[in-house]
Amino acid sequence: MKPNADLSGYRMLLAFAHPDDESFGMGGAIAYYAERGVEISLICSTNGDVGTVDPEWLEKYETIAELRLAELRCAAEKLGIKNVITYGYRDSGMAGSPENEHPDCLIQADEDVVTGRIVRDIRTIRPHVVVTFDPYGGYGHPDHIYMHRVTTRAFYAAGNPLQFPEQLADGLAPYQPAKLYYNTFPRLPLRLMVWSVRLRGQDPRRMGKNQDLDLQAALDNHLPATTRLNIAAYQDVWDAAANCHASQENPRRNIQGFANRLARFVYRYQDFTRVHPPRNGRRERLERDMFAGIPRD
Repeated sequence: MKPNADLSGYRMLLAFAHPDDESFGMGGAIAYYAERGVEISLICSTNGDVGTVDPEWLEKYETIAELRLAELRCAAEKLGIKNVITYGYRDSGMAGSPENEHPDCLIQADEDVVTGRIVRDIRTIRPHVVVTFDPYGGYGHPDHIYMHRVTTRAFYAAGNPLQFPEQLADGLAPYQPAKLYYNTFPRLPLRLMVWSVRLRGQDPRRMGKNQDLDLQAALDNHLPATTRLNIAAYQDVWDAAANCHASQENPRRNIQGFANRLARFVYRYQDFTRVHPPRNGRRERLERDMFAGIPRD
């Protein structure tokens, strides 16, 4: 049963790297909160313009970036994201690829500049909750790791008037969000994926279309969850948003029958690690609402 708690007046800011990060990573949670009235804004720092896209997907678009951003707009509408903010950096590609050295890619951007952009967005939107990647970036993507660093820094800088003081002249007052979360892939599905890959005789360290996805490293760098949302009632919306990113590999696409029922059971929760305020020891129970304890404006 879907919750009926009204969270109108609360605001959430998501800071991710690519079109599809919002859907594949936490689409169910976004739909969960959007239906409850939370105003959700998304920063997407790159255009997702590096990688392989089948020619059929480019028939209506001149560039990969144009295609990926159109897919993002589709997903945002499905999920109920109110504001989409794009920074326009070039996708940096996976670690060790030549794209890492492109002068326009995200990881070559001045971290002070990108941090300042996020601080400006935090001071403008004034979110109660900020969500970004964990330190490993989920699966080690350089852009994810970069966004983890600059968003974490921006979270703590936004409330300090000595940080980026030039923004104060523009009428932006310092603002400190109440909570910071890292998007954490649920441990059980991750363990099951590594196990099933090994069972098929494949190497979990060389997965994906380009064999540059290391599932074992993702498991090894997994952070314990502090917060767990039951998003079972939102899986149809989650799937619809993920399917907007049709040019990308959606692991849930075309799963039928028993496999679909099993996937829905395994993925009925989405996990997060609360960084600020920190967890009060191991005895603290799993949080069931990111906005718990935050006064309404």
